[in-house]
Amino acid sequence: MKTLAKDERLDILLTLKATVREHNCKLTREIVELVDREADLLVRDTKPSALMGLKKRIATLFLQYCKTPLFNPEAAKHIKVPQDPSVLRTNVYYCRSCCQYLPSTDFELSTKSCVIGHCRQCKELDNKARAREDYTLYCAMLKTIRKTEENYQDDSHIIFIIQESDLRYLIENIWAGQSAVSGEKDLFELILVRWNITEHWSPWNCVLLTTDEARAHVKLDDPEKAYSSQFTEKIRQRHILARNYFTQIPGMMEEMSTKVKELPLPRPKERIIVVRQHPQEQQQQLAVDSN
Repeated sequence: MKTLAKDERLDILLTLKATVREHNCKLTREIVELVDREADLLVRDTKPSALMGLKKRIATLFLQYCKTPLFNPEAAKHIKVPQDPSVLRTNVYYCRSCCQYLPSTDFELSTKSCVIGHCRQCKELDNKARAREDYTLYCAMLKTIRKTEENYQDDSHIIFIIQESDLRYLIENIWAGQSAVSGEKDLFELILVRWNITEHWSPWNCVLLTTDEARAHVKLDDPEKAYSSQFTEKIRQRHILARNYFTQIPGMMEEMSTKVKELPLPRPKERIIVVRQHPQEQQQQLAVDSN
């Protein structure tokens, strides 16, 4: 209240002094000292502008006095951090994401949880920032390929090991998300069919084509003769990339190891090893031959 008369201000200071004197501590002694100083300056008719700093110090200390539960028990209801250390040890946990100590109500704890995870706010923030991946299209494409392979009835089983995420990597990273023939990028029109019809479907025996191109491709007996050499070399390079990546899957590794055992091993070539002689040994050999 800035519009108080000098007598009213002195009356308030005396009331404050009598209130804080009930508790003898460093904070109350400092308030009493400042109150006496302001009262002395008021009696000497000091300008109000010169007392602004002193009034702010008194107001700040009195606010601290009101916030202390020892002097004002009602303040304990509005304090977020409990004053009892034992309460802090039992109901407060550390969030490793935001690096803050928070009450147990800020964490999602279940009856089977053994480790305190992230707080609710960090989980909500992570949920908003995480990218969403939709595998609906790849799931439908995978079902179509599996149904097509079942119609061959030749025990093709690698396609049943492939998951939606694997199929997405095969289409986007190996085949660049487009038809190998026409470059069509509409995934709703593309399908992975066998490159060589006589062999089982696998990531290294498939080609990404449109539905019309796939119908014409499955009628070919030998695709390497039907297509140009440059095109078949490009397909072969894609198959090598797919083979190197999908060997990390255990089922794929077993399939490849059985195929490697069935292949005939090449016969090693004979090597001629030439041993160079020392110059002295060459002179002795020439002397013996001349004799």
